[in-house]
Amino acid sequence: MARKSRKSQEQVVSQASVPSQKSQYRAGLYARISVENERKREADSIGTQIQLLKDFVEEQKDIQVFDLYVDDDITGTDFSRPEFSRMMNDARDGKINCIIVKDLSRFGRNLLETGEYIEMVFPFLGLRFISILDRFDSLNKQVDIGIQVKNMINELYAKDTSKKICSVMRSIQKQGKFAGGRAPYGYNLHPDDKHLLIADPETAPIVRKIFEMYAQGETLHGIATTLTLQGVHSPGRRLYDIGVATTDKFKNSKWYVPTLRRILSDPIYLGWMVGGRYASNYFETGEKGCKPVPREQWIITKGTHEAIITEKLFYAAQDLLNQNKEQRNLVMNTNSQSRKQSLFQSKLRCGECGKSMYLRRRKNGEQENWWYFCALHEHYGSDYCKKKAIKKEELETLVLNLIKKQMALFLDAKTLITKLNKTSGSKTKYQIFQEQIKSNQKQMERYIQLKASLYSDFAEGIISEEDYLSMGQEYAQKADEIRIFLSELEKDAKKYAPQYIGGEHWTQMVEQFIHQDVLDENMVNAFIKKITLHHDGQTEIEFNFRDEIEEVLLWASIRQKEAERYAG
Repeated sequence: MARKSRKSQEQVVSQASVPSQKSQYRAGLYARISVENERKREADSIGTQIQLLKDFVEEQKDIQVFDLYVDDDITGTDFSRPEFSRMMNDARDGKINCIIVKDLSRFGRNLLETGEYIEMVFPFLGLRFISILDRFDSLNKQVDIGIQVKNMINELYAKDTSKKICSVMRSIQKQGKFAGGRAPYGYNLHPDDKHLLIADPETAPIVRKIFEMYAQGETLHGIATTLTLQGVHSPGRRLYDIGVATTDKFKNSKWYVPTLRRILSDPIYLGWMVGGRYASNYFETGEKGCKPVPREQWIITKGTHEAIITEKLFYAAQDLLNQNKEQRNLVMNTNSQSRKQSLFQSKLRCGECGKSMYLRRRKNGEQENWWYFCALHEHYGSDYCKKKAIKKEELETLVLNLIKKQMALFLDAKTLITKLNKTSGSKTKYQIFQEQIKSNQKQMERYIQLKASLYSDFAEGIISEEDYLSMGQEYAQKADEIRIFLSELEKDAKKYAPQYIGGEHWTQMVEQFIHQDVLDENMVNAFIKKITLHHDGQTEIEFNFRDEIEEVLLWASIRQKEAERYAG
């Protein structure tokens, strides 16, 4: 049905339809379930929405329910809804001054109109708007309402657009058409049909050779070496050659084992179109990013384009890949001790190739040591990357000493700033900043009030629609300019505060680790963002929140020079 009966709605709100004297806001609770939704989903049922809304109001001291408005089987892309219209009429008549919804999508999915209601109509009507799950409350003056609303609108738009794109992509995949941006290595896009693959006369023979070499017992490392020595360009380098990619990353791209393994396991070289390898839960959970889909759930259509290899050759390669995978897993288990001992997992990188450096055990007679090695050099040799290594103990000592040095510098800088900020000159500057902040806050509030008062002037015919829009835009712009200036003033004022509080993250980290003399994983993760080892032995360490500590050290230097100048 299109609308709930008024009688049933009156029963729902009968106990809370009369606002108490203490309630500042008379709320309209709005719920909607759309024709495009799955009606049976309990999470979006009318009953669930109403209960969530009522539970929320019960926790609010300043809100009382005036009425409940329910649109059932009504699309969210159109605001011509019976109960929505009734609610807006009650708002215009002053019966309600607050609207509460479960989330923004229940209010509406027409992005433009939704934004206009929240950013323009509701403020002019003096309506407070609350979206519970989005944690949005237009009453919150500490948050830039315009930005927050735009973020929610953009999120809805992104979900809506992504869903449509995914639907189109899935339809193309089910038809056995190619839906990627560029053709996989070994193929080109048909000049007249971008959804059709044709074999590339230059790279298709390379793909066939890779399968044949592997099936004949050659290792992936051996295949990579052979292709490199023969001057065969890798897939990444080929993208650079044909102008699709332009960065040095692709220009210097080489044949790597993961690249070969990916080629050998791809059914597309059988003439099969494969889609749906990755999926997103964005529409259900809001979680961004894609996750691999089990192979049995892939969308596979056979015979859609020219095959480069035979099924016999493909399955022979799959058998070998599976056998080697079991062997790799066994090796990885034996190396678990080294992974546990490494404090720099994923943080330590080679300065030449950018690959991770791994911890390995090396014996020299009876002596046993742990070293970090470049993975690329270990696998392929000096032709791919220069040799470099560093002892585990040496690197840990270096990192610990540097962390302690940075903590000492940070503490000294904050102590100096705090001391200088207690001088009479600093106190005077701080007071001047505070007065400027108060003055600008009043000016900003004045423009906000002027903008809010425009609607009543427009409704009473005092100003024209053109003046109403132009003046509103002018007041909003001036308020925004002052808001930006205020932000800078507040930053400057904090620098002269009697108790300097700069470097929030570093302050917390220093308090936690200042007395620690042994490097551990927690300390590394707190302070270290990246470590780069170069072939000349130099080690480059990048700290977390680097801008924060640099700002504190710079300000300490500036304040020291100010003090010396005044003293002189």
